[in-house]
Amino acid sequence: MERFVRLVVAGGLALVAGLWIATLAVPQTPGWVAGVALAVAGVAGLAAGIGREIRVGE
Repeated sequence: MERFVRLVVAGGLALVAGLWIATLAVPQTPGWVAGVALAVAGVAGLAAGIGREIRVGE
């Protein structure tokens, strides 16, 4: 499988999982912070996967 596909899929799954964890946890607790961190990592994975395929000026 292409690397960008793996990054997009993993990023999307991490984003969804992080958002669920952050939603279900009590704000400002370690579980909530972990959920937010996972969501941020998911966004970074999505951006990295999409960014690998964008070609500017070609």
